[in-house]
Amino acid sequence: MTVRPVRHRSMVDEATAELRRLIGTGEWPVGSKLPGEVELSRLLGVGRTTSREAVRVLIADGQLRARQGSGTYVAAAAPVSEFDRELRRSEVFDVYEVRAALEVEAGRLAAQRRTEADVTALRAALAARGAAAGPADLVEADLELHRRIVRAAHNPVLIRLFDSFVDALREAAGHVVADNHLHDGVEEENITRAHHTLVEAIAAGDPDAAVAATQANLDRTLDRLRTAGTGPH
Repeated sequence: MTVRPVRHRSMVDEATAELRRLIGTGEWPVGSKLPGEVELSRLLGVGRTTSREAVRVLIADGQLRARQGSGTYVAAAAPVSEFDRELRRSEVFDVYEVRAALEVEAGRLAAQRRTEADVTALRAALAARGAAAGPADLVEADLELHRRIVRAAHNPVLIRLFDSFVDALREAAGHVVADNHLHDGVEEENITRAHHTLVEAIAAGDPDAAVAATQANLDRTLDRLRTAGTGPH
């Protein structure tokens, strides 16, 4: 019998494990921004080099994503699978087609199952979306609103699916929002109105209206993507 000697874990391993724990338990949920390097090192009780290396490990595993000039964000609750990596390489149109299928059902179920707490959270997320400043903030606020809708559906599998899909959604939504000729002020006003309609349909417990609002909103985006030549005609 061969027994391998037990080795002490390195400080980087310990820091990486703690970061994984904080993300996995929801202390830092998907979409949240990590503290800056100095503050993160203080919280972990390690040097800046150690915390930097731990962050790099989680970036390589797909759990964290660094954004130039913005910071480091939680991209996934667990290390990313090959399927998730494939999602990130997918075309924007393909991602939005799947998003439509997922969110139409989420809207229908949310209208049937939402609680008063869900409605309060949805309206707060809608207000935050309206107050978003800049494309990056708008993408995050929009995803948070849709995450709240999925949670209001009270289906743990649907929630898990959305959370595993959210990084691909973020990438796709970023492309749509950043494309100025697809996303002018008038169009954003129409999209904002559609989101208000969706939230109020859920609050009113009207699943047909929630489905219609979700479908109309996402169909509008799919049509714009087709016009731009990024999807099938």
